[in-house]
Amino acid sequence: MPDSRVRGRHATLEQHGIAAERFMDFVSPTLDLHGVDVVLLTFVLRGTGRHVLDETEYAITGPSFAVTRTGERHGLVTDGDALEVVNVYLDVDAHPILPLSPPLDRALAALLPLGDAPRVRLPQVAIDDVASTRALLELLERETLRPGPGTGDSVAALRRALLVECARAITAHGFLPARSSRSRTDVAVDEVRAHLDRSFTENQSLADLAARVHLERTYLSRAFAASTGETISEYVARLRIGYAATLLRTTDRSIADIAATAGFRDLSHFGRTFKRLLGVAPRDYRRTP
Repeated sequence: MPDSRVRGRHATLEQHGIAAERFMDFVSPTLDLHGVDVVLLTFVLRGTGRHVLDETEYAITGPSFAVTRTGERHGLVTDGDALEVVNVYLDVDAHPILPLSPPLDRALAALLPLGDAPRVRLPQVAIDDVASTRALLELLERETLRPGPGTGDSVAALRRALLVECARAITAHGFLPARSSRSRTDVAVDEVRAHLDRSFTENQSLADLAARVHLERTYLSRAFAASTGETISEYVARLRIGYAATLLRTTDRSIADIAATAGFRDLSHFGRTFKRLLGVAPRDYRRTP
């Protein structure tokens, strides 16, 4: 299953942060562990076998799904009959995922944790509404194979709908950590993250954020970095650049207008930050096929 190097293979992944690839009759009698360079959601719609994530093994009974995060190694082993598999690739660095509304926000955080945030080891999660999930996957596969006018709008809606289905399944099958194990600081950091996810284009001071959760500024800054692996300013910059990258690929608005819309007051600062995070200048990013 050729998913080790995904970046550059699908236009919708580069431009909109998501792509789908179907394997109707996948057979692998032996284990082939390999890494992925994006987040991978593996949907098994038919068949049985084993899914190995690093050194942990889970039984597969379709329909179900599992997540392989960037840097992890995984492999599928079939029992004899072929699997019907759909790989969904997510570039959450260049195209940040917006939070879902409660109670699905916690399930999404378990599925796609950021930075060094605590990770929940999710097993193969059963899909209850297979008809809806299959329909979403088929539409996403069509847009991946034959992008056209409106593809950006379509895949954005499909990405969110798929994540809702996954979050519902995670919640329904009880794969969330107990809230009682979380400290007041953890809750405060989560509140700040959720607030920034909703309002990252706005200019907000550390003092404002600290007052929002009733913590001292330096303490919040350190707690945020320990939880997410990023400073608050880096977290906001990544969200802004991801949003700007989407606008560059999906609109003909000027770079200056996009920079301002994404929350940058200074165009040169926007250009430097964009190149640092994505490796190319905004103008070159827009021109890349």
